[in-house]
Amino acid sequence: MKNKNLVYLGILVVLLAIAGWLLTSRNDGGTLERKMDYNFTIKDTADIDKIVIKDKSPAEVTLTREGKEWILDNKYRARQGAVKTLLGTLYRMELKNFIPERMKETVIKRMAVFGKEVQIYKNGELFKTIYVGTETPDEMGTYMMIKGSDAPYAVHMPGFNGFLSTRFFTQQHLWKSRDVTRMDPRNIREVTMVYPDSSSASFKIQMFSPDSIFVTQLSTGKVLRNVNKVKTRLYIGSAARMKYEGAILPTDPISARRDSLLASNPVFEITVKDTNGKTTSLEGYHIKAPEGMTNDAGIEHKYDPDRMHGFINKEDMVLIQYAGLIEIIKPISFFVTP
Repeated sequence: MKNKNLVYLGILVVLLAIAGWLLTSRNDGGTLERKMDYNFTIKDTADIDKIVIKDKSPAEVTLTREGKEWILDNKYRARQGAVKTLLGTLYRMELKNFIPERMKETVIKRMAVFGKEVQIYKNGELFKTIYVGTETPDEMGTYMMIKGSDAPYAVHMPGFNGFLSTRFFTQQHLWKSRDVTRMDPRNIREVTMVYPDSSSASFKIQMFSPDSIFVTQLSTGKVLRNVNKVKTRLYIGSAARMKYEGAILPTDPISARRDSLLASNPVFEITVKDTNGKTTSLEGYHIKAPEGMTNDAGIEHKYDPDRMHGFINKEDMVLIQYAGLIEIIKPISFFVTP
């Protein structure tokens, strides 16, 4: 009888072990599947070649990797630093905590109204779609949900105190590079600077080779004989790397004066032509100084001493700084060797 009990006990132990193994296997499978629901981290960001961000406004931007650079909406050079921040966010963000069952419905409803859809492509194929919602109550996390999962989660980036939704923005002008020109100075063929109110200061630089550079006064058509080649090369280098401060949007009040500004004389107009014949122009227009603004001598300014309104190729309206163009706004006398 005692031996039979031992046999039954042994069988029971084996059955319990098998049942435990089966239960564990099922749970592991469920856990693995559940982990995919909140696996927000993307470690191999080097394989990401396209990111599409959409919101409910509706607005949409597409960032595409082309070689070592990122292009915005297949047209503009993107701000490389902003893209680097976005990729770093995708690399570091991870699950912060699960959301209580009672809150899930509210979070999902808010995500449907205020959320953004982020499509991530790797090697030309859609890899993952993440819905980015609003911040958590403590503002230390962001509600997110992976497409195909059944619940949102609170996501954060270790070491970063704040929410992440602001990194997934859809305003094109914020993604757009602040470059007016960005090229190798050796690829510049011609730079023309026109001062409508001072024609004698206007000039054209033609570069046929690093040692064959000519500066012509536009008002007379005469080529300068005693050109300072060092200053001329420095000027060409500056013309190859012009930047603006920020975009002026159609919703900005000054945008209503767009046509009247274009119909008036600019302070200057610079045109850069490369060896392929592509031209880029930048015009600058005075901004009226605020009433009561004076210089160090107490004399009231007529125009803003720091900024101008500008147009790139007579299309994009921007804000430009004198300080950023200090090496560009030069008269022809700048190139003359004393």
